[in-house]
Amino acid sequence: MKPFDPELLRRVPAARAPVSALSVAGVLGGALAVAQAVCLAWLASAVVTGADLSAPLTWTVALLVGRGVVSGAQEWLAGWAGQQVASGVRLQLLRRWSGLPEGARPDRDEAVTRATDGVAGIEPYVARYLPALVTAAVVPVLSLVTLLVIDVWAALIVVLTLPLLPVFAALIGKHTEDETRRRWAAMSDLAGHFLDVVRGLPTLVAYGRAERQVDVVAEVGRRHRVATVRTLRTAFLTTVALELLATISVALVAVCVGLRLAYGAMDLQVAMTAILLAPEAYWPIRRVGAEFHNAADGAEALDRLLPDLVPSPPTGAAPSPTERTGWRKITPPSAPGGAVSTPPSAPSGAVSTPPSAPDGERVVARGVTYHHPGRADTLRDLDLSTDTDPGLTALTGPSGAGKTTLLELLAGLRVPTAGTVHAPRAHLATQRPLLLPGTVRDNLTLGAPDVTEGEMTVALGRVGLWAALRDRHGLDTVLGDDGFGLSAGQRGRLALARALLSDAPLVLLDEPTAHIATGDLPAIRRLIVDLARHRRVVVATHDLGLAGLADQQWRVPLLHRTDAAPASPVPSCSAQMPSSALTPLTGDGVAPDAGDAVTAPADTRAATSAPPPEHTSYEPLQPADRTTWLRRWFPTPRARLRVAAVVGGLATASGVALTATSGWLIVQASYQPVVLTLLVAIVGVRAFGLARPVLRYAERVTSHDVALEVLAQERTGAYARLVPLTPARLGRRSRGDVLTAVVRDLDDVTDEKVRVVVPVWDTVLASAVAALVVGAFLPTAGVIVAVGAMLVLLLGRLDQALEQSAHHRLVEARGAVRRLTSLVTAQLPQVQAVAGLGRAEAVVDRVARTQRVEDSAARGLSRSRGITVGLTWLVIAAAVGSVAWLAGGAFLAGSLTGPTAALVALTPMALADAWGAVPDIFGARARAHAARERLKALFDQEPAVAQERHAARSVAPESATPRARSGRGTQHDALGRGGGASVGSAPVLTTHGVKATWNPSAGGTADLGTPDLGATDLRVGPGDRVVLTGPNGVGKSTLLAVLARHLDPSAGSYRHDGVEVRELPLQQVRDQIALADDEPHAFTNTVRANLVLARPEATDEELVDALRTAELGHWFDQLPDGLDTRLTGLSGGERTRLSLARGILSGRPVLLLDEPTAHLDEVTATRVLERLGAAQQSAVMVSHDVRPRGWQEVVLTPPRRTPAASGSSRPDLTQTSARSR
Repeated sequence: MKPFDPELLRRVPAARAPVSALSVAGVLGGALAVAQAVCLAWLASAVVTGADLSAPLTWTVALLVGRGVVSGAQEWLAGWAGQQVASGVRLQLLRRWSGLPEGARPDRDEAVTRATDGVAGIEPYVARYLPALVTAAVVPVLSLVTLLVIDVWAALIVVLTLPLLPVFAALIGKHTEDETRRRWAAMSDLAGHFLDVVRGLPTLVAYGRAERQVDVVAEVGRRHRVATVRTLRTAFLTTVALELLATISVALVAVCVGLRLAYGAMDLQVAMTAILLAPEAYWPIRRVGAEFHNAADGAEALDRLLPDLVPSPPTGAAPSPTERTGWRKITPPSAPGGAVSTPPSAPSGAVSTPPSAPDGERVVARGVTYHHPGRADTLRDLDLSTDTDPGLTALTGPSGAGKTTLLELLAGLRVPTAGTVHAPRAHLATQRPLLLPGTVRDNLTLGAPDVTEGEMTVALGRVGLWAALRDRHGLDTVLGDDGFGLSAGQRGRLALARALLSDAPLVLLDEPTAHIATGDLPAIRRLIVDLARHRRVVVATHDLGLAGLADQQWRVPLLHRTDAAPASPVPSCSAQMPSSALTPLTGDGVAPDAGDAVTAPADTRAATSAPPPEHTSYEPLQPADRTTWLRRWFPTPRARLRVAAVVGGLATASGVALTATSGWLIVQASYQPVVLTLLVAIVGVRAFGLARPVLRYAERVTSHDVALEVLAQERTGAYARLVPLTPARLGRRSRGDVLTAVVRDLDDVTDEKVRVVVPVWDTVLASAVAALVVGAFLPTAGVIVAVGAMLVLLLGRLDQALEQSAHHRLVEARGAVRRLTSLVTAQLPQVQAVAGLGRAEAVVDRVARTQRVEDSAARGLSRSRGITVGLTWLVIAAAVGSVAWLAGGAFLAGSLTGPTAALVALTPMALADAWGAVPDIFGARARAHAARERLKALFDQEPAVAQERHAARSVAPESATPRARSGRGTQHDALGRGGGASVGSAPVLTTHGVKATWNPSAGGTADLGTPDLGATDLRVGPGDRVVLTGPNGVGKSTLLAVLARHLDPSAGSYRHDGVEVRELPLQQVRDQIALADDEPHAFTNTVRANLVLARPEATDEELVDALRTAELGHWFDQLPDGLDTRLTGLSGGERTRLSLARGILSGRPVLLLDEPTAHLDEVTATRVLERLGAAQQSAVMVSHDVRPRGWQEVVLTPPRRTPAASGSSRPDLTQTSARSR
């Protein structure tokens, strides 16, 4: 690890000014520190010799005040610099990655970790470590030069011993580097696992597996703690080594000075100057060691990030006509001339008017082969071409044939494994549209920043969405994460409107009619045909009506593993699944050690073969923490934290005693006494010098271990508190908030133990000891020390008050930046699809605007901190000056001896380090309080199901089974036996006048505006098949959520076998229902692990049967490792059918299916529904395009809107009609 990599300045222009400013401030601060040591020696000598104190006292106080001003400025500069560099790096990363296709940039989870935690690691590196590094480069040189002028022999000792410190630091750092890399991998795994689990939380809740994942989160947290503490034990050794070496070196200087002083060969002031100046030569290097773990994290982050921060190439000649139209020729990097090219960022043309293509250019895929990592070929030797003239090309074929992959290749989002793709700049409307938090206006302008409000309104009207938005806030309607607030069909319409507004010459549409109501299909088809009159449109579709309107069709057949025929693909990818291996979800819900065999209960044999991660981030660890003597004597974290506080206080007091005792010793030696009379002081200096680093090391390891243990517990508790809020209170809307709260806010809250509790007690104990010792010799001086300590603590409270409001702003802004960065980074393929490869400035600008709010809050915070630091140094200056004046007077009065007067005079200055850290302490306290309030706001939401709040008080009816009466506790028992009742016990589901709302502020009432689901009557008997239809946004998915017991009705009655569901144990009801929603989640794991969460004891044969029943048999036959294949590159249809296979495998008597055929071709959809019809399970399905024979159709229709509906987020839905088919 390099202490500082100059590449940072070359590759990140935003870092140059901050680093330069920090360097200047560091040089100035170093010069003041050296001058202060010289003047303090002058003052101490004047005190013990009875000389006039006016001049040395004035200079010392003035330098201390000046140091306070510079220290305050450094604090402000450090906060500003760290924020500026981190913000600049983040924006450069996003710009760089937005111009790279899939496979040429980090996978999703790694990219999210780098853009969030990795960039955050740079901030302390710049703000804390770089100033220390600058000081270490300046102060030792200035100290040596001054020592050469004052005393050559002392300077010689420093010259010979000073190089030992960086040598030892480098040797220890070399070992720490490997540990830090493992810690980075652990952090990536933790973040990736948490991201995966939170995104899949609705699925885990649906199958009663969410609470079992608490053990997984706890285990990952334990591993993270163990790995981190192991790293810190090594990193903190740097501090111990440097402290010991510095102490020994200063002791050599003291021996040399003391002997010469005792023999009268040296003046007292010169000796005192040498003694006080020598530590200044070593102190900056010790500080570098103290900041070493920040340096390690920051340098590790930079090592990973700098390769992605390639400066933009210089722009020379004007772009050619081909470049202006954005044409790309994409070939594999290994092919001749196959460097992956990205489109130029040419000025956008007029809206809906693409620039003309070069004569003779065609959209061509020649000899294209592509496969996802670890998978068989998706496309093989594919040869397709079409004109660039306006027209409609339909891409058809079975589900999983690779249509989405082909569209992504044409858009430049992927690089073919072999062959060549030649296409102009394209706009791709994906199956899962990119919708960022913000207004409808913001989302429409992502791909066309220059469109007018009128053009946006016309486009929304053409896709049939303006009527729904007009009744809300029009273009200013606010959407949540992933477009929360719109139905699946409305999200698809918004994506289609964005395609209409794009100026790209090639428009690619992936399943544009998948979620459109049947009655609206003709209008959407006509709209696509009209768009094709102006541009070339390539549409992947299973809609035969739309395909029949195309003037050209490409059919992509399924590719069998043994096939050699060209143009035959396999499973494709629309959702970008991360390729990095994370902690697996095993059958019993426990994450195994990376190096250990996967174990599970004997009855979970299907889960026991789930493989460990392919890319491990941990060495094999001990099965449990070793019980140390400290844990045996102090078993609770709070008790060990008290121990750490006491040990830290003793370490600080040892440092104060070392300075004071050294002063006493030097002055006593100047009297040339018998050497034996100095032995006690010599032993004391050695003891204090050795105790300070050893005690500090013990305190830091213990306090960090406690904090990390508490952090793991808090994370586990936070996850457990999310379970009852899912999906109704979190779902798609709050994933970013959840990640921000758990990853960042919990860090700040638990940091309070290390950065507040222990340091405060350190300062209080050390100040109390110093006041008592000084007061024993000079009571007035003891009072001044005590008053100074109290003033410093009061200033800390003032700092907390000043920073509290700024911290609220900063935490909120930082959370917004993290949320938006996570969303953009995780959805980079969708960003590129909308904006074009390398043309994502609109999205990056969104992040930049959010960062500017964070930067402003950070500057306000640093300014407050800087003011408090300056005031603290004023208190230090006053205390030093007052005590020195009193000590000088007491010496002249004969009440103090010379050595004792030196001890009293130097004690306040010895407390300067502890007092100077108080603003940081209370700043951390303010940060923790702000984060705690944020967490409270997140977790104080009321669950959408009353029994989630009152499960312990739920009383089952007498007819309920003992297992059912056990309430939430039945979950584990049910899961252990497959999760629920048999098919033969399917209940009769009836709703009467049920209304429901997703809005938590409605408080369960139906009269607060229009509900999301209007009064609905429904009956589903054993074996019944019901299909829910109706316009987009009418409440079909809301009704499924009510039936699944994820949302309480706000009005009406919902019964199981005639019993009101609110009177039944929650888990009993949920155990009877399997839900496959419209956003099915596939966990980053094996096929087996994704299936067995529905029924852990299922055999391999049952797993495969479920896949074949869901029409995934062909897909499964292509997998290289069968059930043990890790899931990557799933198409929308494959994800849907995998979710369906879970429901079938569960054996639960009722299946709830939200758009199960949306991404399937008609033949596949028909076969899937026929297989479901042959099963014994009851089924309720939401569909817009399929009405299978034998299924009862229930049509939900929106009624006439009422005035109360004006504040609602969705149309009013208060009527239903039903007809049998």
